[in-house]
Amino acid sequence: MQKVSVSILLLLALWQEVSAQDINAPYSTYGIGDIDFRYYDKSAGMSGTSMALLSTPSNILFKNPASLSGLERSNVLVNGVFVGKTVKYTGDPIGVGTDNTARDFAVKHFSVAMKLNKHWASAFSITPFSYVSYSYRSNLNVEGAEENYGVVYEGDGGLYNVGWTNSFQLNRNFSLGVRSSFIFGSINQTESLESSLLTSSITTKKTDYYHNFRFELGGLYQGKLSKKTMLSLGGKVTTKSDLNRQQSLLMTEGSTEILNDKVVETGKFTLPWSYDMGLAVTNNGRTTYAVDYSYEDWASSKMKGNYWSLVNSQRLSAGIQFSQQVEAWNRRFEKSYWQFGGFVGRSYLRVKNEPIEEFGGTVGYGGYAGGRLAYGISLEAGRRGTTNRSLIREDFVQLTLRFSYREFLYSKGRKYD
Repeated sequence: MQKVSVSILLLLALWQEVSAQDINAPYSTYGIGDIDFRYYDKSAGMSGTSMALLSTPSNILFKNPASLSGLERSNVLVNGVFVGKTVKYTGDPIGVGTDNTARDFAVKHFSVAMKLNKHWASAFSITPFSYVSYSYRSNLNVEGAEENYGVVYEGDGGLYNVGWTNSFQLNRNFSLGVRSSFIFGSINQTESLESSLLTSSITTKKTDYYHNFRFELGGLYQGKLSKKTMLSLGGKVTTKSDLNRQQSLLMTEGSTEILNDKVVETGKFTLPWSYDMGLAVTNNGRTTYAVDYSYEDWASSKMKGNYWSLVNSQRLSAGIQFSQQVEAWNRRFEKSYWQFGGFVGRSYLRVKNEPIEEFGGTVGYGGYAGGRLAYGISLEAGRRGTTNRSLIREDFVQLTLRFSYREFLYSKGRKYD
């Protein structure tokens, strides 16, 4: 357990050092920013297609809360995921001679999981929920002024999801799970006014603070189609949640503070009901085919602004895994695996009457570096957005590194029954 404690402290320290979001995300200007739909677990090489799959003794799957029941009893797993990303931007708003590429490296997932007895598994996790990162220039026409003012708009921050997942194996074929999440964070929007008529720039910073709970309920069924073929079905419902919002305002002229109000506005931002379903077929425990579909009811909030509105989001993904198995002590173990996948999706945003869509493909490989350390590496390439109506298209490549350290629990000879 001492090694587990050291691993937890090390990963939390790394989170503080490298988890900043540095990539310019133009569509994070709207709503609560870019919502990250990825779970950053073993299924990354299958485009996250894991709604109908169980976790394995050394690798956790988080998309379906019921998946945790696949863990082994009296084991604790510590997981950390690191992601490097490169994005190329295309579109009319990208200035001539401007560097149109950006790079970022961040910690995207941290979790600790264990199976406490034959029927109950539990996990604590922290992941990004959304992120905001943008910067652009514009002109502001002030009534009565002789010239336009130059304005720089910048945004940063984001929301985090701290989750407690519990999975219960009801019988040999069926598991249920529930994830209780606390979503919180802050989003900063800064407007800097510049002009030859001003002795110093005027800066207005708005900070929105969000927080509330949200719940996910999942189920997973596994049964044999034949002696060597296993069918798995999974589903999940995520509840609607009204995030409480408080906005503070800070206005400065140069280094002089003009206005500092801790709370100038309160309100809510509604996260909608969402639904996930998945199907998987596994042949001889070695080859797995999986398909997932997700739907979120954003349009019911009727939220919109200048040139943008919230629309229902959808995502379809499919993946295949080839697992190399070895036998020891009359049991079969996974030695390594290859994964391939693809996805298409539509985000919760429509900008200038254009839906913001995304598609891409993934490949992954995983194995073991010693008896207790599992690793996975995956590569994802895709495209998001459009150049229609002077919007921006993002072409991205993302590398994901995942590590899972496994330790045995001891309790003075007692078993967790």
